[in-house]
Amino acid sequence: MLKKIKQIIDTYNIGNEIGNPPWSYYLIKNLEEKKYPLYLAKLFYLNTGERLPLRHGVIDKKKLKTFNQKIQWIKLYGVTDLMRDCTDKVKVRDYVKEKIGEEYLKPVLQIIPNESHETVHCHCEQVNDNSGLARQSKDICQNTPDCHDTQNEVVSRNDRESNAVSNYFDKIDFDKLSKSFVIKTNHGSKWHYIIKDREKFLQNERLFNIVKRNITGWLEQEYWVWNGFEMNYRNIEPKILIEPLLRDEINTEPIKINVYCFNGVPEIFIRFYDSNKMNIYDKNFEPMDNIFNFAEENIKCETGNIINQKKISLEEISRLSKQLAKDFCFVRVDWMIYQNKLYFEELTFTPYSGFHNFEKPEYNLKLGELMNI
Repeated sequence: MLKKIKQIIDTYNIGNEIGNPPWSYYLIKNLEEKKYPLYLAKLFYLNTGERLPLRHGVIDKKKLKTFNQKIQWIKLYGVTDLMRDCTDKVKVRDYVKEKIGEEYLKPVLQIIPNESHETVHCHCEQVNDNSGLARQSKDICQNTPDCHDTQNEVVSRNDRESNAVSNYFDKIDFDKLSKSFVIKTNHGSKWHYIIKDREKFLQNERLFNIVKRNITGWLEQEYWVWNGFEMNYRNIEPKILIEPLLRDEINTEPIKINVYCFNGVPEIFIRFYDSNKMNIYDKNFEPMDNIFNFAEENIKCETGNIINQKKISLEEISRLSKQLAKDFCFVRVDWMIYQNKLYFEELTFTPYSGFHNFEKPEYNLKLGELMNI
């Protein structure tokens, strides 16, 4: 029965379409706050099959056992101002600079609006583009990588709220951008486009307009409503952030490493490589069996492999992650590697909105035991 309900939800959930909010967007946005726990409990069950213990209309903290359950509590009750600032893809740069130094920050091409005057010109080596097309991240829409499906465009202006962010896209100075770049919003997850060739992108009026409409649509929406009450995304001032595309090869995803930190201690390291492979290591840097099930993303766990980077070690990644994580009961510190250099990606406080798919239920419990909320 649960599987059938999820199939129905997936069928009508237009949140999978580019730029469109989920079918429940305005329902959740206009929901009374006292009803958040009850509605979240329903979403939690539909996505995981787990029950979220409620008492007098609030999440019963004393009865939470699993990792997924505790993430739900953090979403509604555990968000601090610091967490919100570190969720903001622009403000988190100040936090990283203070904790570990700006040498680990990716270059910035433009920030709009730019009250911080942080915009710089990037002189890093750029990858060569053989495709000539603006491609959206496969995380957003795997079936339409070139954004050719007009049915996936954002809702019309009449269906959206009108606010000050609607003309941010027009303020982008494309003449000052590098040949390849990433354009994203600072207040959401996976709200970005990868542009592989600036000139060809600007010459393709149709693609340009699709990107403009979708970026504008995302700027006018609130991400916390999208994916199950991730309140750390709430009240972030929307901005456009543009970074150079850092890839050793244009069509190859860089190596990425996610570090799960509990109470400031790095416990699990996941290394993603070759687009669809990963390794998992424990806090002692020993290979371990797969914990998370990434089958839907077609990612396979390769056990026993060892990271082979000339200048970067898990020890270094652990040390830096510990410095960034020490202020939080839980955070996932995300990194990427470009030209044998380590770059900070983001701090993720509620990965997968706490709807993780575990290989075995006991892993959910074990990670839950590590988390002190």
